[in-house]
Amino acid sequence: MKKLMIMMLASLAVVGCAKKEKMGLREVLIERFKDDQDLKDYKLDPAEVADCMVDEISSSLPGFAGDPRRAQFFEAYAHFLNVKSMADGEKAIAEFEKLFGSKQKAREAAASLPDHEMTCMGKAIDNGETDGHRVK
Repeated sequence: MKKLMIMMLASLAVVGCAKKEKMGLREVLIERFKDDQDLKDYKLDPAEVADCMVDEISSSLPGFAGDPRRAQFFEAYAHFLNVKSMADGEKAIAEFEKLFGSKQKAREAAASLPDHEMTCMGKAIDNGETDGHRVK
């Protein structure tokens, strides 16, 4: 009985950590999407697209929910989203090179963001349509 209780508490702790580690990235994405014209044109919820992107990124990361490194990965992606220039981009790549394992892998991670965004916008559009008509 004690083992079962300990395992349940551990599971809840891991789930809580997993949600917390994603929140920073989610907030950055929502803020970024608030003024996105494509989302406005298609009447998409920025939070829905942000949640999808966080899930897409999360599924591509090594480790498991609650792994301390995952929070660092989410921080890196949030940093990549806030890059304003090529020089800032190169600094971000260099800063997270060790985390991703190489400069090339850090570049690939940063370059994957537009793909995740397009995938999630497509999913949100598909989820909002039935027989070609928008569902409100």
